[in-house]
Amino acid sequence: MLSALKSATVARESLTEGQRAQMLALMQVCYAGVSAERFTRDLADKQFVFLLSARRTGELVGFSTLRVAEEQVEGRAVEVVFSGDTVIHPDYWGQKELQVRFGRFMLARKLRRPLRPLLWLLLSAGFKTYLLAVNHFPRTVPRHDWEAPAERVSFLHALATRWFGAQYDAARGTVRFSGSHYRVRDGVAPIDREAAAHPHIAFFARSNPGHVEGEELVCLAEIRARDLLWALTELSMKQLRLWTRRGLKLIGVRAG
Repeated sequence: MLSALKSATVARESLTEGQRAQMLALMQVCYAGVSAERFTRDLADKQFVFLLSARRTGELVGFSTLRVAEEQVEGRAVEVVFSGDTVIHPDYWGQKELQVRFGRFMLARKLRRPLRPLLWLLLSAGFKTYLLAVNHFPRTVPRHDWEAPAERVSFLHALATRWFGAQYDAARGTVRFSGSHYRVRDGVAPIDREAAAHPHIAFFARSNPGHVEGEELVCLAEIRARDLLWALTELSMKQLRLWTRRGLKLIGVRAG
């Protein structure tokens, strides 16, 4: 196998103490202000966890936590999937295993109830998280190149107010958690001049200037089946190209 990572979806309650300790240690690699208490509270609120491990060693190198809830939009039931703590060790940036795992999870949720709207709620303290939504799901709120219907924006504000309380600033569309909270460590995925030239990244920086202090932009993406299938196809092709390059490199090393 040429993939550097393998992944699994597990129930939160099935995590071992060792896995929880590894997850906390990973957060502390990439984020400042990480406390065991805050991490534990966030994890307790979720039902599912994606675990990413190095295929060669089995070492845990990434994870993402998820909460699934049923909500109402104008009297109609919708399913909301909320992404909590998410991190990948910098040595494995560029791998697409987490995105593929997430896409498969969302596809399974969509197929369970094809006619029920499926929404993805995420908090973005860094532009890489924000890009995961806007690059694959055109109906993401907020974004610079699409004006969402008023009812979708109202739902987002109401949901964020209910879930995050006074920590949510409706005027800014951001959450600033009280007390100590995570922020991306200095030098990890900075918005440099090249990144700032990207329209989505520039919009993120304008919308959430407090991201360097840990302020998080509240985003809501509609997960349509066609967008999800296209995203999975695109991610699979990128992963295939990555495997091909790695395979050719290995062949070159052996030939030399």
